[in-house]
Amino acid sequence: MTSVCRSEALRFWKRLGCPSLTFNAPMSGHTGPELAPELERHGVGMVILGGYPGDDATYRASKLVARRRDEFAVPPDRLPEELSRVDVEVPVAVNVRFTDSHGAEKLSGELADLVDIIEINTHCRQPEVVRVGAGEALLEDRTRLVEIVEAVAEHDVYVSVKLRGPHPAFEDALEALRNSSVDILHVDAMKPGEPTYELEYVRAAARVGVPVIGNNSIRSPKDVRAMFEAGASAVSIGRPILEGNWDVFDRLAQYTALEE
Repeated sequence: MTSVCRSEALRFWKRLGCPSLTFNAPMSGHTGPELAPELERHGVGMVILGGYPGDDATYRASKLVARRRDEFAVPPDRLPEELSRVDVEVPVAVNVRFTDSHGAEKLSGELADLVDIIEINTHCRQPEVVRVGAGEALLEDRTRLVEIVEAVAEHDVYVSVKLRGPHPAFEDALEALRNSSVDILHVDAMKPGEPTYELEYVRAAARVGVPVIGNNSIRSPKDVRAMFEAGASAVSIGRPILEGNWDVFDRLAQYTALEE
């Protein structure tokens, strides 16, 4: 499969109802329902919530992570109630950590009426999460990753996978996803040790043939153009949320606004 053409990707985001191509990145412990209206006020074209635990194993892991950092340690059976509090007009995605297809199928069925996109978390590096087989562990177990994608795709919801570029299994995971039911790839194009991005990860993801969201160190229209030229059709921003730097969202949302 070749790269999805930009016009086709733009039609996808317009059909979804995104007013701009600037989204927020999911940041566990921060991007919850209470922040969604603020994100929308600053022009975010889609709100991405999470990451949340999607089964008992990831819930137990999240409780351990919460001892040392901000974290959403929400029991999976409470997640539908949590998401029912979201009050925005823009599309909503939720980033979830799953360990297997059974848990993914069960929870996705409960979330499909509440969100537009379920994003499978394969980017979390927290040791407690990886040890139970979620987050980056799924990049190593591509069979299980694809099984989770297909379980989520059984429901009336788009399927996204968020993954981090520098992982040694990154390209193998992309190859496994190429023939899956994934609809979107969300790429953390992290360049280790440097406050910038590595565009080759975006280029590699674009070759899968689905819309790509580029993420990491995006703060200016120049950064957005670089992501778009590499094959992304949307971008996501995270760190300015922690900094309270809403001007970045305002500026880039205006720059990436979609015509009605």
